[in-house]
Amino acid sequence: MPTTRALRAGVAATVALALTVTALAVPAAAQDEMSGEGKSLSIITPFYASQPATKEAVDLFIEDAESRGYETKMVDTANDNAAVSGEMSSAIAQDFDAIILAFAFSQEIGEGLAAAGEAGVPVFGLDAGGVAEPMLVNVTTDPGDLGSLSAQAIIDAIGGEGQVAMIHFDPFEPVRLRAVTATELFEANDIEIVEYVQGDPEDATGHAKSTVLDFLVKYPEGELDAVWAGWDAPALGAFQATQEIGRPEVLVTGVDGQDFAVAEVAKGENWIATVRQDWPAITATLVDIVDDYFAGTEPEEQTVFVPAALVTAENAQ
Repeated sequence: MPTTRALRAGVAATVALALTVTALAVPAAAQDEMSGEGKSLSIITPFYASQPATKEAVDLFIEDAESRGYETKMVDTANDNAAVSGEMSSAIAQDFDAIILAFAFSQEIGEGLAAAGEAGVPVFGLDAGGVAEPMLVNVTTDPGDLGSLSAQAIIDAIGGEGQVAMIHFDPFEPVRLRAVTATELFEANDIEIVEYVQGDPEDATGHAKSTVLDFLVKYPEGELDAVWAGWDAPALGAFQATQEIGRPEVLVTGVDGQDFAVAEVAKGENWIATVRQDWPAITATLVDIVDDYFAGTEPEEQTVFVPAALVTAENAQ
């Protein structure tokens, strides 16, 4: 069984810088050596255009990799995870030196992974949906931490028993695990989950807004305390619904720490928290691992976790 290790080196610095989205960038030595010169990377993702977190992470990865001399090409399959396998085969045919799966559902692209394994092309995950052979590693944030931090913010805010609605997305394993952890924490604290609905990544904000507007009609004041969302895009829709219908007593939390989420949390209204995934640290860590691989050292662990930080009105500035 593969083991999992949390990266602890530099945790204090990571947390301190997590909200500024400034450079946990490329080590100077790595830039000077141009470690990626002569190597090409194919970055394949289903969600570049539709999910802000994916775009931020992929852009950071490309910037970092290219600064070290790698040639990169990004392909967005436009919410079509099934198309990822075909793009992997195309990357193999084009003689890319490695494939980066960014936010792809790794368990659902067996044909592409098998082709990469047969061709001997290494595959790395950037917040991919877990690790499936022959992937070498997935660099991400512990989904349990993301779920528990966001759920605990609601528990602390409502101060006891209450009712919560949850917007999850089971097909993407990291988001599914966030919801599992949040559910367990709510149930352990006598929080009733009155609604448990699957979000729509193709229109995460619009779908969540219309869904929560329905909830706010169904549950009058005093019957719904909060909406937990598995990522920031549906959290934005939930927040918009509470504002539009005049229900500021219904609290909202999200995950990812996107700029728009941090800006709303900073206002001190009813979007009370998000959890910042440290994309600069995650992407720099992955480029380091790719560097090491081409230098002859394979990753010791299949999953590498980079710490997250809870963002509230107190620290959002």
